[in-house]
Amino acid sequence: MIQDENRITRQKLMERADFSGARVLEIGCGNGRVTAMYAHAPKLAVGIEPDAACAAGACRTVPDARFACASGMALPFVDKTFDVVLFTLSLHHHPDPSGALDEAARVTRSGGRILVLEPKPESEVQRFCNIFESEDHRLEAAVNALEQTALSRSGDEDFMTEWVFKGFEDAARYAFEYYNHPEDETKRQAMRTFLGDRAGDAALVMTDTLRLTCFRV
Repeated sequence: MIQDENRITRQKLMERADFSGARVLEIGCGNGRVTAMYAHAPKLAVGIEPDAACAAGACRTVPDARFACASGMALPFVDKTFDVVLFTLSLHHHPDPSGALDEAARVTRSGGRILVLEPKPESEVQRFCNIFESEDHRLEAAVNALEQTALSRSGDEDFMTEWVFKGFEDAARYAFEYYNHPEDETKRQAMRTFLGDRAGDAALVMTDTLRLTCFRV
């Protein structure tokens, strides 16, 4: 499976903040997929991820950045450390999204930027994943936090990327592995129903609709 081969996410991030020579913190970096898109540009790129295995994997695959196992609810950094703080599809995973935004603001210098990348509930990828776990309530909580924060919003933008699978079996394998779910014929049928005629495509393409929200500190 290939995610965002055209690196549209990188383009959108760099349109909203100056990464060149900056000190950048990525909250919820996962395996470092997005980190790798920009890690060459900053003076310092740091990713934190609560899943220790993912953080270790990011260390191996993105040598230009530093990684730590930590939570966005209690960032292990002193005040005003970073020029840019990025939530990578992670704000909705925090038990208190408003608290996570406050914590991000604490470690961002005056004049810095906070970028929040979140999936849209209507995204095709998101609806496909809902077959295994609906995140709608968490996404709504994150949207509410973004609307209610006292941070100065400097803009937001919706955009789409593509996920390309080598057919249905590749997509099914990804879903079962990502959600650590045993093989389940009912889930397989639900995925086939969702995809319709495209379930037979040799190259299966799904669109992922994302929203990037930007704040000035």
